Amino acid sequence: MKKALIVIAVLMLGLGGYLSYDWHTKTSKRAAEPSIPQYSWTDGQGVRHFTDRPPPKGATNIEETKGYRYIDPPLVYTIKDKAVEYYKQIKDKLFKPQKKKRRKK
Repeated sequence: MKKALIVIAVLMLGLGGYLSYDWHTKTSKRAAEPSIPQYSWTDGQGVRHFTDRPPPKGATNIEETKGYRYIDPPLVYTIKDKAVEYYKQIKDKLFKPQKKKRRKK
């Protein structure tokens, strides 16, 4: 019995450590991620390109906009969102309003 509790405790601590590490790395990346330039341009053959690198020489219709690189949300947020979604589904199934039946006199 003690061995099982120790294994469960170690697994829970490991999971908690991983979740905190994941949250820390992804939130610090989001905070430190500067806006990156995004370019759109047309080449000599008339094909439109969208890149994060500057266009080559000879490109026409060059447009530069600022954007942000996509970073996945931390796993903690994903777990929380799924838990809220399942809670709402269960709540709707268990507590949906029932129509009262009328008795005939």
